[in-house]
Amino acid sequence: MNNVKLFADSTCDLTAHDIKRMDVEIIPLVVTFAEEAYKEGIEITPKQLFNLVKEKKILPKTSAPSPIDFYNAFKPFVDAGKTIIYIGLSSKVSSTIQNAKLAASQFEENKVYVMDSLNLCVGSGALVKLAYNFINDFDTIDEVISNINNIIPNYKLYFTVDTLDYLHMGGRCSSTEALFGNMLNIKPIINMSVDGLKVWEKVRGKKKAINQMVQEIINDKDKIFLNEVHIGCTVGNEDERDLIKRQIIESTGITNIHEYTIGCVISSHCGEGTIGLGYYMKGC
Repeated sequence: MNNVKLFADSTCDLTAHDIKRMDVEIIPLVVTFAEEAYKEGIEITPKQLFNLVKEKKILPKTSAPSPIDFYNAFKPFVDAGKTIIYIGLSSKVSSTIQNAKLAASQFEENKVYVMDSLNLCVGSGALVKLAYNFINDFDTIDEVISNINNIIPNYKLYFTVDTLDYLHMGGRCSSTEALFGNMLNIKPIINMSVDGLKVWEKVRGKKKAINQMVQEIINDKDKIFLNEVHIGCTVGNEDERDLIKRQIIESTGITNIHEYTIGCVISSHCGEGTIGLGYYMKGC
């Protein structure tokens, strides 16, 4: 369907190659240090973000694109006769979807479809890729939207962090939890679901956390949609990503593995050393 234009936001963490290949329009979220605001993926990189955190000893604030940002991005394509499908960061963690819907409401009905991924980074990136395939595989927009909606609830995403300092500075754990967690080498494994973020397990040591996440793939290996797994890590943590990839291949035989580098917005809340994996389950 040549009349469909695919949109996503910068937290999907797609590579430049994939963005060009699928002709996806990316709307950036914003990270702000004091009075300095940067558009994710355009004006700041994850490496620069971590350097600024160390230099300023503060975390940036993150914000969604405004409704007018979305409107201005959508309008040229709607005016050109395109139907837009926008896939965005989970409404459970951001106002991004809400703002996109406000913008979409300014256009004629069924011109802009706003799809809540109910996910983040590797999960939303994987959904964008599937949506691209659906657009090419199906004959009508209704079929595409129906298949996207059917698959959204079937994603499993787990990630762990290297330090609790970022979660503490971002108000997501107390100073006591951060202090003793770091002292005892406690690593939370966080699950992203349709209900939002929650701590799935707490284990001692990064290696054990990684092994436990990989074990979930082993448990589910016969039920993984398209035999496809997605691994994401913060910049500088590529060795752990490679380790997980090898473990998955050796323990499950799954070789269709997509790799992502986590962008500035998610890195702002999780910190360096974050590593995660996800996959869609069959039955969608």
